[in-house]
Amino acid sequence: MAHPRIEFEADVFSPSGLTLLVDGSAQSHVDPVDPTHLFFEYVRRIGHVLDSVREAGRPIRALHLGGGAMTLPRYVAATRPGSSQVVVEVDAEVVATVLERLPVPTGADLALVLADARDAIAADGALAGVAPFDVVVVDLYTRLEAPAFVDDPTFMGGCLAALAPGGLVVVNVADAPGLTRLRAQARALARADPGAELLVAGDPATLAGTEEGNAILVAAPDGLPGGLADRIAAAGPFPAAVLTGHRLDAALWGAC
Repeated sequence: MAHPRIEFEADVFSPSGLTLLVDGSAQSHVDPVDPTHLFFEYVRRIGHVLDSVREAGRPIRALHLGGGAMTLPRYVAATRPGSSQVVVEVDAEVVATVLERLPVPTGADLALVLADARDAIAADGALAGVAPFDVVVVDLYTRLEAPAFVDDPTFMGGCLAALAPGGLVVVNVADAPGLTRLRAQARALARADPGAELLVAGDPATLAGTEEGNAILVAAPDGLPGGLADRIAAAGPFPAAVLTGHRLDAALWGAC
């Protein structure tokens, strides 16, 4: 199998931004001068979720399944100093290339685990016995494809089981028109924990199923943080749609 081509491309929109490309596909964007600058729309929406996990500035424990250029771990380190984070990434070459160009921020408590996310999150996997997390971020893509196991209730159940009380799972879902992936991953979470509250946010055309794009899917076993839907809707990027409860059921499953 040919080795992937891994490179960084300078950002034309800012003087310090860099985009990680794997075989020509954009995987991550990082601004090493300002790690709070979240360029991709779905990443900014995940950032809003991370901001809501605990009080502003308070350290959290975060698990990132899928590393890329570690944009969100850098964001958490900058916005919540003292946070403890674990990044699971299967591609050792990507990790080596990223760390050579963009080392982990000085003082950040960030552990790297080279493993398949499904294996790491399993009951007897690399994360067995590790203290629970306030948030689990699932962003697992090889080029533009997600592994099939993200649709598996067992995998999503492992993500939910890794949470501390009040914790959240947030998933990046890159979808085609029709919301096939979003429905499958929402179904997996609902089967893993029927009582968990769900929230979906993204561009209105994406959530209507008429255009491809990225949505974020949030699962909260102990209930969504108060004001989270309003926070995401108000903070953008715009246009934005945020669906919960009956509106989410109607978008995913249609009228009953």
